[in-house]
Amino acid sequence: MKKLHQHRFKKFLKRRRVGLIIIPLAVATSVGLIFWYSTVTEAKIETIRKDRAAQVIIDDANIAKVIAKKAAAKAKQEAEAKTAADQAITANDATATTIDSSTCNPSKNHNDPSSIDVVVNKKHCMQPVAYVPRDLVSIGNGFVLSARAVDGFTAMMAAAATADEPLSVTSSYRSYGDQVATYAYWVNTSGAAGADTYSARPGYSEHQTGLSFDVADAAKQYVLSNFIKTSQYQWLLAHAAEYGFIQRYYAGYESITGYSAEEWHYRYVGVAVAKDMQTKGIKTLEQYWNISGGDY
Repeated sequence: MKKLHQHRFKKFLKRRRVGLIIIPLAVATSVGLIFWYSTVTEAKIETIRKDRAAQVIIDDANIAKVIAKKAAAKAKQEAEAKTAADQAITANDATATTIDSSTCNPSKNHNDPSSIDVVVNKKHCMQPVAYVPRDLVSIGNGFVLSARAVDGFTAMMAAAATADEPLSVTSSYRSYGDQVATYAYWVNTSGAAGADTYSARPGYSEHQTGLSFDVADAAKQYVLSNFIKTSQYQWLLAHAAEYGFIQRYYAGYESITGYSAEEWHYRYVGVAVAKDMQTKGIKTLEQYWNISGGDY
């Protein structure tokens, strides 16, 4: 019986010999493959990590270059604005002698150009006619305003951007000499009578106070008479007074202001006055302060 069992066991081993050899070999091969794959994968991961680290360094360097470029551009703009302001302050426009400012202010009040309640219209010129604000400061992109209006301007522009109604400036302070050139251009374009409906004669421009600026949408696709089509204009109608600004020229008030509607032209008068005008529904400074206006 014992020999029979031994014989059967030998036969079993003989039949299973190939399997007993293949299984350990397969296990060993699998272990080897797993070890190889793990080693290769770790190497690839390490390569990726190194590549990413190198890319981060490159990206950081590129970002630093962009920031430095923007800072340099901003510094250049501010320097140019300061130079323009300094030049305006020291300028002595010979053409200013063409207007006798003592005869162009019949109301005899609200005529101090250093005050935010000054009225400049076709009946009331600047005194002196070549007046230059002594507090001009940069508002970016080469534009300057009187420091009296800057805080309100900065806050309003930031609020508009936050409300997804971003604005851009197309014009701000203009010197007497600038207005000479501007008015001459429009006279050449539309004739004197046409120019007088929308462009101030030198010495009669609100822009010379440093308290006024013209706006457009951020992309400057809607400027001047097209600005009324924008949502930004609707936002200004509702909120400009909160920051001390009013739209200076409305449609239907041409006989009072002397100018056609300018939805893009805003003037700083202070929060108290701007809100009071808004509450009372008063559209013009001439009406609010009982100042004469209209045509020349």
